[in-house]
Amino acid sequence: MVVVVQQPYGVYGYRFQDSPQLPLYQLFATGYQEVTDPEYYWDGMKRIDGPLYLFQYTISGFGHFRLGGETREIHPGIAFLTEIPGNHHYCLPETSDHWTFYFVLIRQQHLQGLWRELLQTVGATPSFEPTSAVVRCLQSLYADARSNRIQNSLQASALVYRLMMELLQSNTAQRQVKANWPQPIQQAAAFMEGEFHRLQSLDDVAAAAGLSKYYFTRMFTQTTGSSPMDYVTKLRIEKAVELLRGSTLSVEEIAYTVGFASGSYFSKVFRSRVGFPPADFRLAKELPSIDRLQFD
Repeated sequence: MVVVVQQPYGVYGYRFQDSPQLPLYQLFATGYQEVTDPEYYWDGMKRIDGPLYLFQYTISGFGHFRLGGETREIHPGIAFLTEIPGNHHYCLPETSDHWTFYFVLIRQQHLQGLWRELLQTVGATPSFEPTSAVVRCLQSLYADARSNRIQNSLQASALVYRLMMELLQSNTAQRQVKANWPQPIQQAAAFMEGEFHRLQSLDDVAAAAGLSKYYFTRMFTQTTGSSPMDYVTKLRIEKAVELLRGSTLSVEEIAYTVGFASGSYFSKVFRSRVGFPPADFRLAKELPSIDRLQFD
C-alpha cells in the first residue's frame, strides 16, 4: 500500500462582498509556504495587488527583507511587516536553501491607524517565540483557511482583528511580566508599590534603583511602557477604588491617604482615569458596582 503524505502548504484567498456600512477588516489571503526557488523575489514597488498590508513569520530557513536602504536576514522566529506598494523587497538569497513561513495579506481599508500603531509598538521586524500567542493566532487563522472554515466577511474580519490585537498586545504582555524587568526597575517598582502614598518626587525612587533620575526615568518607561509618575498614579487610583468601596473615609481623606495633595486634584485625576467622580463611583450612580479596577 502506498501512503501519500499531504504537504501542509497552501495559499487561500478571499474576495467577500462587504457591507459598505460596516467597518470590516478585509482578509485578502493567508498561506503557509516553503520556497526553494532562487528566483523567489517580490518587489514592493512593482506589485499590482495592493494596497495591502503584509505580515510574514519565518518557521525555518531564512530570507532577506529590505526596507528602504536596510536589508535584514529573516531567520526562524522573526517576522516582518510591510505595506504594498512600498519601498521594499523580500527574496530567497543565494545563501539560503529554503524559506518556510506563514503570511497574511490584509486590505488597508479601516486599518491605517491601527497599522501605524502596530509599527510603533513592535517595529518592522519583530521576534516572536513559536509558542507565543501571536504565532498560535497566525497558525489558527491558516488552519481555519485550510479547513474552509472562513465562510464570510464577518468571520474573516474577526480573525484579522484578533491577530492585530495579539500583535499589539505582544509587547505589553512582555512588559507586564515583572520577572523579565531589569533588576533596578524591579527594585524601583517594589519601592513605589510600598511608598506610593507618600512619594513626593522621583529622586527617592531613582535612588532605590541605584540610577540617576534621568536614566531611571528613561529606563523605566522603556521597560514598563509607562512613566514612573504614571505608574505611581495607577497605584494610587487602584488603592482609592479599594477605599471608596470598602471604607467609610471621606473622599478628601482618601485623597490624602493615597498620596494626593488635595481632594479636588484627586477628584480630577480619578475622573480622568475612571470616567466618574469619586463620590459617584462610591455610590454607583448610573454605573455597575465595581469593587476593583484594572489599569494598564
